[in-house]
Amino acid sequence: MGIGTLRCHVFDVNDLRVSQQFWSEVTGIPPTSSEWPDRYAYLGREADTTWQHVVILHGVTQLRGAGTNRSHIDITVDDVDVAIRQIEAIGGQLQRAPSIYPRPGSYPGEPPVIDWAVMQDPFGNEFCLVRELSSDECAAVESAGTHAAGDDDTWRAIARRTRGLAGASPTYPLELRGDLHAPSHH
Repeated sequence: MGIGTLRCHVFDVNDLRVSQQFWSEVTGIPPTSSEWPDRYAYLGREADTTWQHVVILHGVTQLRGAGTNRSHIDITVDDVDVAIRQIEAIGGQLQRAPSIYPRPGSYPGEPPVIDWAVMQDPFGNEFCLVRELSSDECAAVESAGTHAAGDDDTWRAIARRTRGLAGASPTYPLELRGDLHAPSHH
């Protein structure tokens, strides 16, 4: 059994409409609706949740440059922290510490939906570990974000407690954390 399961393929693109049409024609996978049409376009089948798509097209403003990773896969895991340890044990490396997406307050009216981290394989190829938050976790993290300032450690600890997990969340080096004042980006 694997550490996780293949969730989807994500492309960073500069024009959502053009890329959605292009990749739909290339793959034969139809476009589906997006809750965030200014940031994401999807290919797949309509489902109860927007996170069950075969291809996610992520709108970005920066152009591709040397060292820019413009395509990656997402892996669904049961526990992001456990998966990080397992992947490090087989030669992978944490590239960006886990965070909640979207961070509370980063996109008004949008509740947190996932816990995620960026990893690298032994050759530097990036991929994401993703765990969907339960509705109870979403509500608890969103409520905490409206009542007090917080950071990824705080919001992830709230989600952990809501899941019934005892003990503190692992602490990750500061240099692997994203800008705590900016929306996390998946």
